[in-house]
Amino acid sequence: MRANDQAFRTFTHSFSGFEWDEDKRQINLKKHRIDFRSVLRIFDQPLCRRRSDKNGETRFLVVGVFDDAEVSVIYTEREEGICRIISARRARPEERRAYRSLLS
Repeated sequence: MRANDQAFRTFTHSFSGFEWDEDKRQINLKKHRIDFRSVLRIFDQPLCRRRSDKNGETRFLVVGVFDDAEVSVIYTEREEGICRIISARRARPEERRAYRSLLS
């Protein structure tokens, strides 16, 4: 089974902090109209998560609610409990279904 084929599971974070590339944040804001700074609020609620590796890097995708919409945030875990945000976008239909199924 590829990492991207793993099932979603419920998830509650215990990160000590968050970081991101500022240029990537600006690109994401223009492309998806979601700001990394604002979307951090989803980590204060129950989420569903799966691995979403890319280019040999272990990544995770979480789905949660932000501004009354289900969003997906892709991130990687850094040393000392830091969450590095890579992307944030509106959740795809299959991601929304998984979220609703796990957390209903």
